[in-house]
Amino acid sequence: MSLSGGQLSGGNSATNRAENDFYATDPKAVTKLLECFERDGITISGTEYLEPCVGTGNICNVFKDDTNMNHWTCLDLVDRDYPNTIVQDFLSWQTSQEFNFIITNPPYSLAADFVKKSIEILSDDGMCCMFLKLQFLEGAKRKELFEKYPPRYIYVFRNRMATWKNGLEKNPDTGKKWAETICFAWFIWVKGNKEEPIIRWVD
Repeated sequence: MSLSGGQLSGGNSATNRAENDFYATDPKAVTKLLECFERDGITISGTEYLEPCVGTGNICNVFKDDTNMNHWTCLDLVDRDYPNTIVQDFLSWQTSQEFNFIITNPPYSLAADFVKKSIEILSDDGMCCMFLKLQFLEGAKRKELFEKYPPRYIYVFRNRMATWKNGLEKNPDTGKKWAETICFAWFIWVKGNKEEPIIRWVD
């Protein structure tokens, strides 16, 4: 599951990619998602939550701090010392468990596969959230995916968000925050939904 840093964060060359292609989600993007949920009256049911690319927990920690959602199953290819991480490739993970809520920032080239796998293991009316480049909407290859599994909501960031290379908030060489070079959005799927997506903008 190795891909270039440029594929994940936009513009990094193969010689300047993050170790194990680790580009963490800015917690601010997660806080903005929760604000969108509150604004639009979106609730998360159930108690079984999954983060399949947990990294150092940037996504889970926001939910734990700002909600009563504490029962998380966390996977990652690499153990980055986040508590109770299961070191496992999500796409080959075998589980009989169903989850009410799945959220992650997946490797972009595997995002469609992550969506399909997530929807398969969601409970009825369960929700899946993916932090993806806006260009995920493009491409003939994803036509079948969107026809079979249309997103329920797409939350587009008006201002570009940076991902954190190697999980670091700032570039250690410059001391500055990472460049904001890519348009990101939260893509939200609800299992069983067949309606056209609702698009919202995130300030």
